[in-house]
Amino acid sequence: MGIRRYENPITVNDAVALLSQEKGKTAVLAGGTDLIADIRAGISIDLVVDIKNIPELKILRWESDGTLIIGACVPVQRVAENEQIRHRYPGLATAAENLGSYQVRCRATIAGNLGNASPCADHSPALLVLNAKLRIASPQGSREVPLDGFIHDVKKTALKRGEIITAMIVPPQSAGLRSAFFKIKRIRGHDLALVNAAGAYDPEAREFRLAIGSVACKPVLVRGLEGIYQSSDTVESVGEKLTVKALSSISPIDDVRASAEYRCDMTALLCKKLARALLATKDK
Repeated sequence: MGIRRYENPITVNDAVALLSQEKGKTAVLAGGTDLIADIRAGISIDLVVDIKNIPELKILRWESDGTLIIGACVPVQRVAENEQIRHRYPGLATAAENLGSYQVRCRATIAGNLGNASPCADHSPALLVLNAKLRIASPQGSREVPLDGFIHDVKKTALKRGEIITAMIVPPQSAGLRSAFFKIKRIRGHDLALVNAAGAYDPEAREFRLAIGSVACKPVLVRGLEGIYQSSDTVESVGEKLTVKALSSISPIDDVRASAEYRCDMTALLCKKLARALLATKDK
């Protein structure tokens, strides 16, 4: 039980080579908040590749065209505290603030949160509504894939053997884009989401985006929101229309943390909260 072999490469190519050459069970260590818990629970791993000392994975930067690059080893707390992210993408900053405790956020990474492929991951909805992509390194080179479609099922992603996430990429957004994130949990303080939701609204294009977590086997990007907000609509009517679309897109289950009925009710609540937050100043 435990770890049979540990490696600490200093380049992405070395990390990918180690992972692709190992025949047994492998794991990537970035923040380690999920991995260490798994190891303590008794899971055996043949090779752990620690990527924390690869310089390019620690970069958080804005490109000249407005693209945001978040390296795979950037701690969640660094995202939560970044003033430019808080100003441009408050939904993403709020999602970061809601992940675990301060101590966990100082270790955990968004790449790990996404790669773990939990249905209730806080960053999935927040990044889905920003049309985020993932940069993935493999033995064949680097590629970028949309986050929408990256998570296939619980604990299952599009990553192939020998591949690692190296960065999250948020493409340039309209200057007036508004975003928000809300989370329902059992207790105050840090806890997993019973339901979480993120929304984005572009006032110029009158375009809504909506994503819901913890209501299906993977985070749900709600489709068919084109034209959902007309100039004659009230904030309340937009919230109702978002609710209808969301409820037709999700498939919650009963489990030890919440019932399917409760998750549906909370989805409706969060859709209405998002409408109020994103349309706080009703467009004329």
